[in-house]
Amino acid sequence: MSQFLTMPEASAHCGGVPSPETLYRLARDGHLPVRRIGRRLVISERLLDQWIDSIGDVRATEYPEAGFQTQSAESTG
Repeated sequence: MSQFLTMPEASAHCGGVPSPETLYRLARDGHLPVRRIGRRLVISERLLDQWIDSIGDVRATEYPEAGFQTQSAESTG
């Protein structure tokens, strides 16, 4: 079973690059396969490792099923 990591933990798992802020931005833009557990945004360690190993520009990868939206987007609709 895969462990879930918060964005700071995911950043540490990657050696600090990308930063937690970059991971949040990539998640917000749909380029990182994340989920919400309560108020926390998390990623499966297994999926993070697959994402790291993916070929090419990670910004070209889309994860629309992740369902992460910013507070402003949630409150407008």
